[in-house]
Amino acid sequence: MRTMQIYTKEGCGFSASLRELLEERNIPYEETLVTLDSPEHHALGERAGSMKLPQAFIGVIPLGSAQEVQAAAVNGMLDDLLVD
Repeated sequence: MRTMQIYTKEGCGFSASLRELLEERNIPYEETLVTLDSPEHHALGERAGSMKLPQAFIGVIPLGSAQEVQAAAVNGMLDDLLVD
């Protein structure tokens, strides 16, 4: 199984729900805490095309926000992307 990379913000409910989803599904992830308007936040914006947090990636594939990851989990796409 591939590892998901997530960028989150401390104290963010959406970030917490994304971590919960990944932990419930036993999906390995690496988390990077990002502070708003930091150089990391701007770099993430360029990589993801959005400054919205959280953001999730599998390799170079951007999955988007917590809601988009949830939708990918429901329709089975997430499982397909996680296969090595």
